[in-house]
Amino acid sequence: MTFILGISSYFHDSSICLLKDGEFVEFLKEEEFTRIKGSKGFPVRALKYLINEYALTHETIDLVVFYEKPLKSWTTRTTQSLRTPKKSFKLLSHQLKEFWNGSLGFASKLRKTLDISEDKIKYAPHHFSHALSALTFVEKDIAGKPMLHFVLDGVGDDNCQSIIFTHSTNASVVFEEKFPNSLGLFYSTITDFCGFLVNEGEYKLMGLAAFGKPIYADFMLQNILRHSGHRIRLDLAWFDFTHTPERSFSDKFISKFGQPISFKKVKTVEDEDFVRAANLAKSAQVVVETVIQSLVEWGVNKFECAGITISGGVAQNSLAMGSLIRHLPPHIAVTIPPSPGDSGAAIGAAHFGKVLASNQLLHTTKLYFGRQSQPPHLNILDTMFERVSAPSEMDIIIDELLIGGEIICTFFSGKEIGPRALCNRSIICSANNVSTVTKLNTKIKKREFFRPLAPVMLPETAEQFFHLSENSKKNYLWMALTAKAKDNFPPQYSAALHADKTARIQILDNKDHYIFKTLVRLKDKVDILINTSFNVSGDPIVHDFIDCYTNMERLGVEYLVTETGLFKIICPE
Repeated sequence: MTFILGISSYFHDSSICLLKDGEFVEFLKEEEFTRIKGSKGFPVRALKYLINEYALTHETIDLVVFYEKPLKSWTTRTTQSLRTPKKSFKLLSHQLKEFWNGSLGFASKLRKTLDISEDKIKYAPHHFSHALSALTFVEKDIAGKPMLHFVLDGVGDDNCQSIIFTHSTNASVVFEEKFPNSLGLFYSTITDFCGFLVNEGEYKLMGLAAFGKPIYADFMLQNILRHSGHRIRLDLAWFDFTHTPERSFSDKFISKFGQPISFKKVKTVEDEDFVRAANLAKSAQVVVETVIQSLVEWGVNKFECAGITISGGVAQNSLAMGSLIRHLPPHIAVTIPPSPGDSGAAIGAAHFGKVLASNQLLHTTKLYFGRQSQPPHLNILDTMFERVSAPSEMDIIIDELLIGGEIICTFFSGKEIGPRALCNRSIICSANNVSTVTKLNTKIKKREFFRPLAPVMLPETAEQFFHLSENSKKNYLWMALTAKAKDNFPPQYSAALHADKTARIQILDNKDHYIFKTLVRLKDKVDILINTSFNVSGDPIVHDFIDCYTNMERLGVEYLVTETGLFKIICPE
């Protein structure tokens, strides 16, 4: 029995991927253990869990692979800042501290927890980690054929955009765009200006775009981010991310677009700042979609390939991914991995390790990984919950609850890969009850009023009501892209659609999944359910039954369904 570990950490969303005898068996985020969303430090708690669960030792571990080359990453950003040392002094100090306490010391941090020799510690190029994380989920009959991998993020090592060509286990970089010419950092700058946290609030900006008009898109493409084919150039006069850690945009940006926006004061879609932010969001979205389509079209026209993948943080923009797919020829197979950002890069790092160790590719079709986070011991459940029904008797009750507009939490074995709940750690309700959906979004999850919720449905329902791309249907299984509703979309399910008539749909095709069986039972009564992550806003998704209880108490939700039955929370008197 041998193991390979892939680790991503120190930037955001620290994570570990574990291969056992060359097979993918665990994917853990440090936030699951710290209960701090986006935990970025060395994933010591996740690592200790794996050491205990799998009895990991220096003898059984083949390799530990870090997801980037720390020195290269540090020198890239520092060199850029040194071009204006006086202006960038605060950033230089911040960078030195971050890298010295972070990725530059990865090996020493690792050996404090795991006794392992230096020769077993490897470093993967950052964009290779992203590309290989995507290749992991490519169909087995395609993965070994010629493929193009498009990687787009803020910055990794010294690259911001890459195209990597693979054929079997051979790989070569055919295009690189160097820092600071970054599509990801452009989008993060708009995120920052609109009052959302960088590396967290980008999905809020994406949701906001549906309410705006692209009135600034042409100006941005002509002045701020210029592109031609596969190349882009940022005019750094509009940005401050190379000078200070405090903000991404410059005074010049403010002079053009006004004072930075704070959503704490925004209450309605008519508010002046809401309109301004929505127009900026829509304009930025058009820029991102335009550049991605240009880059991908250049690549597929220049190189013959059996399929492509899109990864990196920018690939989490499901709107852009949906737009891209609609513009590609149907014969090109497209894969956007379930976790395209930095947490998923741990999967790519482990994949890199497998290629080094055995010259073999890693492949999986699984979306739920790991052992049960905490076995459903009856004494634990009975302390916090009242059993409503055993598994053999709960179907009728759950159906009645959903039809009646009740909100139910799910907690099943195996955690979802990626940032999106896929019904194993979800809060669900019927999509045909507008008041329930509104309550779930604004009062229970306490999300911004302009953000959409995701619908989950059976394959035949999706085919009936949405325009689906033939070359990428599997990506709907893990909510990788949006789809446009057809004209026949039932008005009673309008709460499942965003303002632009799109939805980031989840197609559930696992016939053994309880929610799949629920949708089958409810067919013609409730065709579409709403699915949102099981967590309080700002917290990580639940990890064990204690998390279930504390989150349900804070959310004000009563019902929990598990493999062991239907439960109702016991609230303290």
